[in-house]
Amino acid sequence: MYLVDLENNIIHDMSFVRYECQIKKIPEDKRKKIYSLQTVKTMLDTDHRPKYNGCQYCMSEYHLLDFTKIFG
Repeated sequence: MYLVDLENNIIHDMSFVRYECQIKKIPEDKRKKIYSLQTVKTMLDTDHRPKYNGCQYCMSEYHLLDFTKIFG
């Protein structure tokens, strides 16, 4: 199962949750459960709006670093 943080547009893998994910700080009304990896991959697609990102701690293989936030 995957948990989507609708406030920050971050997707977490509930089978690999780390302390750094701070799942408990996500408000209940800003959570969405996703049950298939294919749906998650569709949400992470570059053309999907809003743009979602994988959690850097529990879904690092799907995490994309936005360099515009660093240098812009």
